[in-house]
Amino acid sequence: MSIAQGILPFQLIENTSKLLLTSFAGLPLVMETFRALGLPQSIRKHLSILQKEVKYQEADYIESFISLFAAGGECVEDLDLLRRDEGLSKIGLRVPSPEAARWFLNAFHEEELLSGRLPQKAFIPEETENLKGLKVVRREMIQKATRKEGPWKATIDLDAVIVESQKQEAYFTYLGEKGYQPVTAYWAEQDLIVADEFRDGNVPARMDLLRVAKDAISALPPTVRLVRFRSDSAAYVHEFLDWCRQEIPGRPRIEFAISAEMTEELRRAIESLPEEAWKPLRKITEEGWIVGRKEWAEVEFVPTKPSRKKRMKPDRYLAIRIRPAQGELFGDGNPYHYFAVVTNMWSWNGERLLQWQRERCGTIEKIHDVMKNDLAAGVLPSKRFFVNSVWWRLNTLAYNILSILKRKALPQSWWPLRLKALRFQLLHIAGRVIEHGRKLLLKITQNHPHFQLYQEARKKLLIFSSA
Repeated sequence: MSIAQGILPFQLIENTSKLLLTSFAGLPLVMETFRALGLPQSIRKHLSILQKEVKYQEADYIESFISLFAAGGECVEDLDLLRRDEGLSKIGLRVPSPEAARWFLNAFHEEELLSGRLPQKAFIPEETENLKGLKVVRREMIQKATRKEGPWKATIDLDAVIVESQKQEAYFTYLGEKGYQPVTAYWAEQDLIVADEFRDGNVPARMDLLRVAKDAISALPPTVRLVRFRSDSAAYVHEFLDWCRQEIPGRPRIEFAISAEMTEELRRAIESLPEEAWKPLRKITEEGWIVGRKEWAEVEFVPTKPSRKKRMKPDRYLAIRIRPAQGELFGDGNPYHYFAVVTNMWSWNGERLLQWQRERCGTIEKIHDVMKNDLAAGVLPSKRFFVNSVWWRLNTLAYNILSILKRKALPQSWWPLRLKALRFQLLHIAGRVIEHGRKLLLKITQNHPHFQLYQEARKKLLIFSSA
């Protein structure tokens, strides 16, 4: 009688046969999306990094990182697990050693560009040339992904997020914890990250936000004629708003809905509104419209400090007030909490506009959550600033590739799936790679519920690659 290894009735043994097994039989879909987008060629064109191991090219490193993030890895050392997967290797995933991969990341770092970086000073360094090259790669990816649809409108959500880090080189954020505060621009209709800027934790979210907005617009396809920016009060900056209001030849028309900074003069204007000016700000639920404790009103307001150039149409201000629960007051003793939104969108119904502006909380915040927790952007690999910067940018590429995979190759019911669900249902499938004559076969479990879907996805990606 054999000695029990564990509670369940089986014996664990190593596979000593020459069978090529893989735990990630769905990961080739990510690889095929990577290649269908033309990323190997784009990377070869825009990146130039002297290699530690000649047998690996820049595209091999980046495809390995994208595959790692998609599979659930969160540190450079996790590449070793993919590297040992003989099935993936036979299919065509060329995974470098963790040592070589770390060397590749370090090649993006240029210490001389950080001479103005100090704990007591907000500073945004110029990006290295290869980081700029990776930005162009993402731009070409977006152009390829949207070419067939020819979208004419883009809703861009702008926001910063804190990535905590206990590294000695990290600076304190406004919340009093050490970390970094990158800014992201997200195209809501297409579920794509169009711009990002990695920043130290002591850099205010509103600092040089215009540069990120310009990057976002430059990444959009030429068919886009209207851009709508949504953001919190970090974008309530005169330079940014003036730029949005301008009509610039060759640039899409820009509309915006930005949370306004609650200055004393704006608060006074809101508090002076008559009671009849306020209307219910309803919420849409599965049961229909719900009237809660929020109300809204139009408020005529022109800031004392000019925020627009002469001869420009005044902005529209919408006020929101929240009533406390019955019989209570807010902690500051006020009967209401006030918020405001500034916009140049005069044709929209006020309630509809406020609901639309608040939708960004369900988009950009979800993106940051996926980046930090489902992907690997929340686990920064280095004490070096530009290494962490390229790590963040590679995660934006991974997010986009997975989004494009869902939208181009999977049924629409799969589009809202979080990455953990996509992994469970499709990416983490056990399989066996077989060479049969001149054919390479990937064999997965008989009667797998998504076998047909997998086949159809490959066909769609093949068609997309030639579009």
